[in-house]
Amino acid sequence: MYCEVCGNEIVGKPGRSLVEGATLIVCQSCSSLGKELPGFPERRPRAARLGSVPSHTRTPIESLPKAVEDSDLVEDYHRIVKDAREKLGLSQTDLAFKAKEKLTVIQKIELGKILPTMRLTKELEHILRVKLLAPRAELEVSTVPVRQAGPRELTLGDIAIVRHKEPQSK
Repeated sequence: MYCEVCGNEIVGKPGRSLVEGATLIVCQSCSSLGKELPGFPERRPRAARLGSVPSHTRTPIESLPKAVEDSDLVEDYHRIVKDAREKLGLSQTDLAFKAKEKLTVIQKIELGKILPTMRLTKELEHILRVKLLAPRAELEVSTVPVRQAGPRELTLGDIAIVRHKEPQSK
């Protein structure tokens, strides 16, 4: 930490002084330049502030149950959110307030322009009493039909849809 008056590194306990109307953190030698203010409260070690629980045993705030991690957002989530909101008679502003989110985020979700975060998805499910997450096994994966004469490996040519440009006549 450096003194805000002389710029030297503060050795020992820093002080606070009111110098020309500004509260500054100063070294002991510069503390007499202004009116001395009460010092800083004593800081306890980090472990004492957090309690006796070691950091590796605490669960992260965003840890989600395994069932939620293995879920995906349903395809027509935007329509479900809009219909449920209207059915409950809520405005977009009311929904945004209840979900602790910005109005523009709710508007973009209802238009299908953005995907909601997992936290917001769970919040919307709770507020609107709808199901927006489905287990990955239940979601249909669209595939292009593949012609196979016998057992062989799938290639890019089997999946890709190639568009050819028409030659321009001059």
